[in-house]
Amino acid sequence: MMAKKIAAGISLLLLLASGAYLLLHTAGSGRPFERTEPLGQFRIAKAVEAEGAKIIASTVDNRLVLLVNGAVSKQVQIDDSIGDIAVSADRTKIYVGTASRKVFLYNVDLAPVGGFEVNGRVASLDSAGPGRLIVAYGIGQYSEKYWISLYDEQGTMEFRTQIGFDINAIASGAQGILFATDDGDVGLLSPAGEEVWRRSLQSPVARAGAAGEQFVAGDLEGNVYRLNAAGQVVWTSRVSNYKIGTVASVSAEGRVLAGDESGKMYMLGADGQLQHKTKLAANLVPGPLRLTEESFTLFTENGEQLDCSIDALFASNRQAAMLRTILIADAVLLLALIAALVAAIPRWRAAGARLWRRLLQSRKAYVLLLPSLSLMLLFKYVPALMAIGYSFTNFSLKEPLAFIGLDNFVKIGSDRLFWTGMKNMGLIVAATVVKDLTMPLLTAELIFWLRSSRLKYWLRTSFVLPTIVPGIVVILLWKMIYNPDAGLINHALESIGLGAWKHAWLAEESLAIWSIMFAGFPFISIFAFLVYYGGLIGISKDIYDAAAIDGMDVGKRFRFIDLPMIRPQIRLIVFLAVIGSVQSFANIYIYTRGGPGTATYVPGLQMYDKLSSGDFGYASSLGVVLAVIFLIGVYLNQKFAKAEGV
Repeated sequence: MMAKKIAAGISLLLLLASGAYLLLHTAGSGRPFERTEPLGQFRIAKAVEAEGAKIIASTVDNRLVLLVNGAVSKQVQIDDSIGDIAVSADRTKIYVGTASRKVFLYNVDLAPVGGFEVNGRVASLDSAGPGRLIVAYGIGQYSEKYWISLYDEQGTMEFRTQIGFDINAIASGAQGILFATDDGDVGLLSPAGEEVWRRSLQSPVARAGAAGEQFVAGDLEGNVYRLNAAGQVVWTSRVSNYKIGTVASVSAEGRVLAGDESGKMYMLGADGQLQHKTKLAANLVPGPLRLTEESFTLFTENGEQLDCSIDALFASNRQAAMLRTILIADAVLLLALIAALVAAIPRWRAAGARLWRRLLQSRKAYVLLLPSLSLMLLFKYVPALMAIGYSFTNFSLKEPLAFIGLDNFVKIGSDRLFWTGMKNMGLIVAATVVKDLTMPLLTAELIFWLRSSRLKYWLRTSFVLPTIVPGIVVILLWKMIYNPDAGLINHALESIGLGAWKHAWLAEESLAIWSIMFAGFPFISIFAFLVYYGGLIGISKDIYDAAAIDGMDVGKRFRFIDLPMIRPQIRLIVFLAVIGSVQSFANIYIYTRGGPGTATYVPGLQMYDKLSSGDFGYASSLGVVLAVIFLIGVYLNQKFAKAEGV
């Protein structure tokens, strides 16, 4: 009775905890970002905010795009490669540096208002106060001909300082101009252009920004630095394995915002400790656009604008911590509920007691098996369950992770490439089954009925010996045989006067899939041969003696004795042939990579391609579909086995 009351109490607590989780998860207070719709038709390289909250963005195809309230208002094509863009101190002009040694000036409506030439390709730009701009430029790559100059908007140079190596980033601050070079150096120029100090960091800096009397920088390997005016590294924080493309100081308390090219954003404290991490999108462009004590605005390469409240950002941290706590509490309560139900229900209690006694009796065996079971769980079942979970998401390197339900599977239903692959896979499965049912079985029969035991031994050995050759070698050998210029098949045809029959066997759409199916002739699978041979030697000799007495010939003996008696082996080979053909794509990847066109494409290769391109959610859904095919095969195999009493 007490156990039932405990179970009821735990159920109530579990219900309350689950309700709290759902309410907290659906609450909007912990969502710090307001997003605009992506632009879609542009890929953004950098964006700056001008007067009137207008956003000017440069694109990878060298356009300037004016955005008003998130919509494209105007665009200008630049007839050269854009090196960098910057906004003037009063936000009324846009500076555009190009590879053709020019700096263009535009107003906030993208009307040209001036420009001038510099002595080299523009690498980086920054505003240096009203009517003045810093330009980093140079000639060549990995050369010493790189300079930093201060200009006014009419193109009058105030100073020119040679830096001596490719310049990656500059940042103008109260103490002067911080510069970073491609060989890992950072240095400071005084407001008059004199080099004050220079030092080396762990990796070349990709982006830099001023932070009051100090500077912040992010490098190519995911490190963020704070440097003081004397060039000393105040702290270093490794936040990512990707290049840092955004870095800025965001508050008087010394917090630093950083973003990497994978789309993750990081908030660091004044001591460099990570305070917040968020997956945003597939690559933040250098920024931020707008920065205050309370909020900041980011821009992504697909044109999505992200407005963030700093207070809401840290509120989301607290919300996430509460959600984790509730989830842990739910798990503990669920385990406690299961234990209480086992104690409360007599039948469950008796079954639990029996199980416990068996576990105690075999505890040494279970302890010895525990490492293997743990590794199987970690490397087989956990990844499989993760793949199932990811198949219901948009998991990729291009956008934030989100649950999308059955969208991936709906997409598979209309994916022409998938169904083309399924057709090709069906042909390969049929060919593999036929090959594994014919030549290996015939070979096993011929060797089994030889009279000489010694000859049987040597023939078995000769057939098994080639298994020491890696399968990849066989595939590469057949690829050479099919070579249109130096391949064995075309040479043989030419030598017997059939040169007109020569083909590029793997390069013609009508022949490629059939060539792959024919590869491996004479199709004696060693594994299938051994399975069939093992089945034959398991047949009782008395059956053959009775058949001989009845006058049964070779054909009838094969049809009425051998085939029925080795039916379990045949079913096993068919099952493994189907599963192996569905899973396999390595041979096709080596032969044709799915080509020509889609003539040899299969779903396994499509899944591999999606994984290679970072589309993990869709790849997982393809894997789930193939797994369902495997399960259907397992079910049918078990059903037939049970029907035969195996």
